[in-house]
Amino acid sequence: MSLRDSFPRGEQKYELVPDRQIIVAGMTLYRIRALKDFGHVKAGDLGGFVRSEDNLSQLGDCWIADDAQVYDEAVVSHDAQIRGRGRVYNHGRISDRGQVLGNGQVFENGWVFKNGVVFDNGMVFGAAQVRDNGLVYADAQIFENVRVVDDGQVCGHARLCGTTVVGGDEKVGDVVSHAPQRRPTGRGGPRFPSPGGRGR
Repeated sequence: MSLRDSFPRGEQKYELVPDRQIIVAGMTLYRIRALKDFGHVKAGDLGGFVRSEDNLSQLGDCWIADDAQVYDEAVVSHDAQIRGRGRVYNHGRISDRGQVLGNGQVFENGWVFKNGVVFDNGMVFGAAQVRDNGLVYADAQIFENVRVVDDGQVCGHARLCGTTVVGGDEKVGDVVSHAPQRRPTGRGGPRFPSPGGRGR
């Protein structure tokens, strides 16, 4: 069941604005506009961009603000917040009170929830999770099955993969795994840099 099918029409908290659209990787994204007051949002406020109503739940206080973008099969629900130029795409999920701020990105099957926050240029992808007040920020990247939990922090230029768990007030910065660095393509996930040079 899609998000749009599960909520009765006429009671939505937001709508897509047809004449406020952008093209991202060949897809049309629509700016959203609040239809009623909820959370810190007032009726008439313009938000960020989605591909369809399937990307942002009509329930709870979740919101996509500023120039943030959510598209593909990504879902923002509950009281989650996407702000700044944050991007959530592929099958990324932001739920509970998860937040993506600044230039943070969540993609592939990344999941941010239970007060987890991704900000600055932090990236969460693969099947990585940020939850329980965990933070990923600066230029840090977590992927594969990494978990950042219980006030753990990953920051700096850290790149963590595998089944690493960071938690209990632990702060990890500038630790680099042996996995290749991944860069977002803007559509369909990251790409690998060419050997001995930058990615194209």
